[in-house]
Amino acid sequence: MRLFSVTLAILLLGIGNALFCPSLLAGNLHFSIGSAEITPKVDSTQAVWMAGYYPGRAATSVHDPLFARGMLLSDGNTKIAIVSLDLIGWSYPSTLNIRERLPEIDFVVICSTHNHEGPDTIGIWGESFIKRGVDEKYNAHVERTVVRLIKSLNQSQQPVSVEFAKIDRPDLVQDSRQPIVIDPTIRALRFRSQIDGTTLGLLVQGTTHPESLGDSNTAITADFPCYTQKRLQQRFHCPTVYVSGAIGGLMAPPEVGIVDHNGSPVRLTTFAYAEAYGNAVADSVAQALQSGQSMELTPFRIYRKEVAIPIDNPLYRLARSLNVIRRISYEWTGQPESWGQPVTRDFRPERAAAVTEVSLLQLGDLTVLGIPGELYPELVTGQIPSPAAENVDYPDAPQEPHIDQLLGDAPYLMLGLANDEIGYILPKRQWDREPPYAYGRGAPQYGEINSCSYEVGPIIMNAFSELRQRAESPAGEP
Repeated sequence: MRLFSVTLAILLLGIGNALFCPSLLAGNLHFSIGSAEITPKVDSTQAVWMAGYYPGRAATSVHDPLFARGMLLSDGNTKIAIVSLDLIGWSYPSTLNIRERLPEIDFVVICSTHNHEGPDTIGIWGESFIKRGVDEKYNAHVERTVVRLIKSLNQSQQPVSVEFAKIDRPDLVQDSRQPIVIDPTIRALRFRSQIDGTTLGLLVQGTTHPESLGDSNTAITADFPCYTQKRLQQRFHCPTVYVSGAIGGLMAPPEVGIVDHNGSPVRLTTFAYAEAYGNAVADSVAQALQSGQSMELTPFRIYRKEVAIPIDNPLYRLARSLNVIRRISYEWTGQPESWGQPVTRDFRPERAAAVTEVSLLQLGDLTVLGIPGELYPELVTGQIPSPAAENVDYPDAPQEPHIDQLLGDAPYLMLGLANDEIGYILPKRQWDREPPYAYGRGAPQYGEINSCSYEVGPIIMNAFSELRQRAESPAGEP
């Protein structure tokens, strides 16, 4: 009888532990975070062509390492990996390569910070305009590194709670294209251990291009996100994954107003500026998290859509014909949902298209938008001129759905350059390539030169609208 009582007590204790242990609760959020270095080797044997600004900028040194920083989330049924690369961009075909090697992960998101001080991973910043700048072995190395990182994260999951926070810092964003529209909101997630409450990791969405070093720098660096993550590591004793948000339309760090730890102004295009600016972003995150709100991030629902976008940009078309950009393109049929046969030497349609992906992740109460390029803030806030500015090319173009309209007051994060880099995504009625030009200008503004087509904005935003409708439908089926 005594043996039975002891056995029963042990059994009941085990049941109690199963009921109250966070790791065993159904639908509980599990999390892991980590990083892996992806710094290219800079020596005299082979040039490392740096991305951004102009071709012919070869790296001469390494100031600080580049990383793939990632996290893995699980709701008990579905696993989602989010990885951010300290790179200019990452192509959709390469993302698909990584996904194929990770069948155990339900959805993989590969973002880029859009770092202008790392190696060319796209092709258009080589030795000259007609020479490809990608080191194929390096890109393959990044793919393998990301796969290994995610596999390691899959072995170290633990239960967490989450807090969401945001803060507006318009003083940290500068727009040099008219009309002046910014998204000033820095957004962040804080993951806490359900065992002891310690902070295990942060996900931070910033607001500007990582280009504080400028076009004369030839030292490999992760730019200001390096300092943002260092500062947050010191403050919270945990890793951070930093992603860019709506940085299209020339969102950049401001030329003035940034001061160092002594309160002295620092000059743009210096490492002192990158550090001061990165620290300012980190301090904003820390301030926001002081009033962070608890949030339920389960269950997961994944919505994605492949769409074709026409490649009308003459420079992109030339780059493809010269094999500077190596990416399969297809006949543009006029319909984003369907595309024609692949373009070959023998089949060259009048208009070609690239296939990309738009994604919407519904993580409990949080919506996470996967944007395959550099979204203009106008397509977040809806601040699109109405009526259109005089002399734009498509003044009567309908206004695209915008994010604040689609999501209302619901909390969200944007993952810019997610799974692809298709360039700028701007409202069609702001397209201005042909004279006469808007705002009394004698030349076009910068922006369209790095966009595939005037049709990209409507295609991408209509895709988001469709995904949002699917998420809100009674069935909510992915």
